[in-house]
Amino acid sequence: MNEPDDEDEIGPITNELMRRKRNAHRANKSHQQPQTTTVLPEVLSSSPPPELRTLEQHIPEPQSSEALSISPPPPEIRTPEQHTPEPRAPEEALRLFKLSSSPVRVSGTRVGVNASFTDAGSAIVCTVDKSLFCIGFWEMVKSSGRICLPRRSGKTYNLIQLLLFFSKASEESHLDAPDSAIEELGRSAEQIRQMDVATKCRLKRTLLFKDSLLKEKHRAFFDEHFMKHPVIHISFSVCKRTPAGVFLASLCDAIATAANNWLKEYPLIEGVKVENTNIYLQTLQETLAVYKGARYDAKEFASKYASLPMQLFISLSEFVGECIGKYILLIDEYDVPFIHSHLESWSDEKEKKEVQSSLKVLIQLMFKDNRYLRKGLLVGVFEVPLAELGSGANNIVDFPMVPFKNVTGDGSIVSATYKHSGKGLDALTDSFWFNTKEVEGLLEKSAIRFPQIAEHRDEVMAVIKDWYNGYHFGRFRGKYNPWSVCAFVECLCNQLESSEHGEIRSVPDAIRPAARAHWVATGTTDLIEEQFTNHCDQAICLMESLIREYRETRLGGLDHDLALSNSQAVSLQLPKPNMNIIGSGKYSTEGMLTLCLFAGYLTHKHPDSVCIPNHEVYNVWCTLFTRTLLGTGFVERTDVNARGSLLVELWEGKTAILSSFIMEAFGTLTNHAKYKEKHYANIVATVLTAASCLGALLHPDQAYSHVSHAVTTRENYTGDGQCDHLMRLYSTDNKPNQFGVLIEFKLIPREKRDNIRHHEALAKKALDQIIENRYPACLSGCTERVDIGIAIGSNVVHILTQLHKLDAATRKWKPVQLLTKSAN
Repeated sequence: MNEPDDEDEIGPITNELMRRKRNAHRANKSHQQPQTTTVLPEVLSSSPPPELRTLEQHIPEPQSSEALSISPPPPEIRTPEQHTPEPRAPEEALRLFKLSSSPVRVSGTRVGVNASFTDAGSAIVCTVDKSLFCIGFWEMVKSSGRICLPRRSGKTYNLIQLLLFFSKASEESHLDAPDSAIEELGRSAEQIRQMDVATKCRLKRTLLFKDSLLKEKHRAFFDEHFMKHPVIHISFSVCKRTPAGVFLASLCDAIATAANNWLKEYPLIEGVKVENTNIYLQTLQETLAVYKGARYDAKEFASKYASLPMQLFISLSEFVGECIGKYILLIDEYDVPFIHSHLESWSDEKEKKEVQSSLKVLIQLMFKDNRYLRKGLLVGVFEVPLAELGSGANNIVDFPMVPFKNVTGDGSIVSATYKHSGKGLDALTDSFWFNTKEVEGLLEKSAIRFPQIAEHRDEVMAVIKDWYNGYHFGRFRGKYNPWSVCAFVECLCNQLESSEHGEIRSVPDAIRPAARAHWVATGTTDLIEEQFTNHCDQAICLMESLIREYRETRLGGLDHDLALSNSQAVSLQLPKPNMNIIGSGKYSTEGMLTLCLFAGYLTHKHPDSVCIPNHEVYNVWCTLFTRTLLGTGFVERTDVNARGSLLVELWEGKTAILSSFIMEAFGTLTNHAKYKEKHYANIVATVLTAASCLGALLHPDQAYSHVSHAVTTRENYTGDGQCDHLMRLYSTDNKPNQFGVLIEFKLIPREKRDNIRHHEALAKKALDQIIENRYPACLSGCTERVDIGIAIGSNVVHILTQLHKLDAATRKWKPVQLLTKSAN
């Protein structure tokens, strides 16, 4: 930082305080470096700042490269390694230590979604050791770093872990353990009663890291840095209020919380520099007094107090830096104020610009022009283009989700055997989400209470893998959503606990209600839905591609570990990060995919392609797809969307529900005179995909299924021609792929759209074509079928059907009036 030439850059509030502080500082410590901490940089620079650096410089050159496209060549198929689990004794020690592809330690016996890092010392609450993140952070973040990952991936957990490991302060507000827990370290109850608060807190934190992987594997690093650094921790999670004055006040609240914590903590810290402590302490206290006395509801607040967040941080930074030493700065949910100020429609555009300018200047003060900063880390969901916004923060190293092109570990996105180094980039990136061994450790701990889980371990793991796996970070693939995994295991144990009353008979019965969407319920998709609603045609096409890709790979019978490797993932050329990706009136496929990727609703298949990660998120896409295509009102209609409603109608040769689906889609999708037969055929395929997403193509007896996964095969060559659409559904006796659906289309000319007789003739012609061209030849293995002839045009559709049943004796198709078990 540089000393200001014009004090008005700071604002009128603290000029006198700053002048008094500088004069005293020069008089008492003239031999020290000149004070250089109060400049507020220009909000916008005259030339664009350099690009944010990435981690490519830390990665060795790949041995080979492969061009990736929307249709990558299938990789070599590897036979999955056979794994025979070792016997697990229920009476094993509470601590589990395994070394495999990743160092793993799981403690406790009771899994729950509300576990935090401060539960790490508990013998009851299950926690997964992520302490290697501390050395990964120290080694990889040379100055300032940024990690952007979806919610509930472990960002706040790891940030609190950094705080409690490095901080010299007691951090009492983050410690929940009772004083009696210190007895585990050999202290008596009487000794504990005589301890001061700071000593108790230090011992509680020692207990948190007592058996950690960090202490086990890196003892020298542990002893050198444990509780040895000042740390400023600020969370911007509350910075989402309106109007502008209240929004700025929320920024001040976040910084003031950290400042008040340090005012309480500094008298208890050893090694405080006493010279000029009172000067910086007084400055901080008086700036806080200005903050407390400000009128946040005043209309002139945004202009009068726009510099107050910066003044608060400058005062806090100088107090900690001068009195204690260079500090570590941790910012949680850094992206919240940027996104909110970008999306919010404030009545006064000038106020909005002043708020955004304050944010830019604040980030520069924190990470660019900060001589007290030892290391800094920002975590959030969305990658805000800080440098491009004019913040000047071009020294921040990004740790992106994009998979490294030179990863040599075996396996697909959902399976990997990359060797973990236990430090550096490996320790940093593997500390988010769960890996397979950590999930197995949670199940092993749960099996202490419920031994039957160990008996069905492979079955339970298969369900968890299908529902919650599929993410990755850096070199590590096969990552599980930690919130959903913990919620699933907790629900599974609750179901087994209730079995004493006869409600649940076995682990397989308990799995069904436990396997559901857990993580998606912790947030909303409002922002994504708004974009899709405003750009229906493009969004529906994109969503259908993602859903079809998932069904054809993950649900198409391929081995789970090989499915994503063989997938035709949706191509993604990552755009340069910009705030227009969210809340923009213009549609961009790349921007939309990037938004969904950061939000956790997509994962990288390759560095330049994306796909749906798992079954939990797949259900979200099905919901988004049907609401966008058919509208919320139609989706909620129980008369057309009941379980198996469309399938039962097809068994009966009726067409009312199918017609309703198609006509509802006409109200959303563009259809006009220039459309040809193939365009309308695509619309019907989209409608059938939506119907299956709603469960309308489920067999009525499939009580535990929520979504049918039928895939429409388009333009299938068979017999003597090309059938427009082909589907294989459940037969009336609930046998998969034994009910064939053949669909042929005929286009209604615009001048004939009101001629019902012509519509019927075209539909009849389509039915006849199915027989004449021997399309049923492709239905090998089917015992029932329905032929559907559709005459279709702009906002008009006419459907005819004919049912058939395969004669068991002659092996020939026989027309029937109704498909029932007794039909002949």
